Amino acid sequence: MKILVYAQETQSYVEALRQVAPDAEIHGASTLEEAEPYLEETEALFAWGVRTETFARMPRLRWIQWLGAGVDMIVRQLPADVALTRTVGAFSTVMAEHVFAYLLALRRGVFEMRAMQQDHVWRRLTGTSLQGQRLGVAGLGSIGSEVARVGRAFGMEIWGLSRTPQGRGVCDRHFTPGEMPEFAAGVDALVLVLPATPETDGIVDRNVLSGMREGSILINVGRGNAVVERDLVAALRAGRPAMAQLDVFEREPLPPESPLWDLPNCFISAHSSGPSEPHLVRSFAAANLQRFLTGEPLVGLVDPKRGY
Repeated sequence: MKILVYAQETQSYVEALRQVAPDAEIHGASTLEEAEPYLEETEALFAWGVRTETFARMPRLRWIQWLGAGVDMIVRQLPADVALTRTVGAFSTVMAEHVFAYLLALRRGVFEMRAMQQDHVWRRLTGTSLQGQRLGVAGLGSIGSEVARVGRAFGMEIWGLSRTPQGRGVCDRHFTPGEMPEFAAGVDALVLVLPATPETDGIVDRNVLSGMREGSILINVGRGNAVVERDLVAALRAGRPAMAQLDVFEREPLPPESPLWDLPNCFISAHSSGPSEPHLVRSFAAANLQRFLTGEPLVGLVDPKRGY
């Protein structure tokens, strides 16, 4: 079998895959020029950041293991006879930590206390507890389920939203995408972990935002297409939601002229909620290669029609 690893740092991935498939021919490349000699013969591609037009030059390709969680950038250009799997589970913990770092900081007034320290102001600010608040998690895959689990550990009531009822077991009440306005209106904090699909385009718009609770928080760590940014700007200025933490955007990098930068109740991170955990990604990729070689079902298999 001939395998190509296309990523920034390939050697550790190549070594991990060789442990599983010692007889396979495995090559690594970090640029298209380096990959060029191997494209025509490659049967399995382990990749991140590859140009989709490259697939047309890989006639023997049977399987792509994407080294990230989101596949919206390639799924629509996927050859019909090629299986695509996404990485599952490697980013759940760090992304849940990101969500709760901000939820805790915003509820406990960490940013306000820091500002008071800089101004040498002594004023008692206690903040509020997460316990007893209602957390809404939109998208109940591995990441969203971990956010829900951690929320429950903080004593929060969990509402969940997903396309299928599979996530019902991790939440106290379940909603479907068509019920987004009712779902968002009932929670104290709304966390979006949605994939980028036509169904999620603009799912959080003026109608949804205007119905959010006073004092509510919106956090988006999924994909930027889910939130209509012009509507969010107006909503934040109006105070509903009271605060937002955005890690993903309609355009990335976020343009310097975006009004989101200067809103005092908007907190921005640069698509960094899920930093790569290479050892976990390598382990997942190697385990999936083992399944591929033995004919077992692949984990993280993407349905091209759904887009995830």
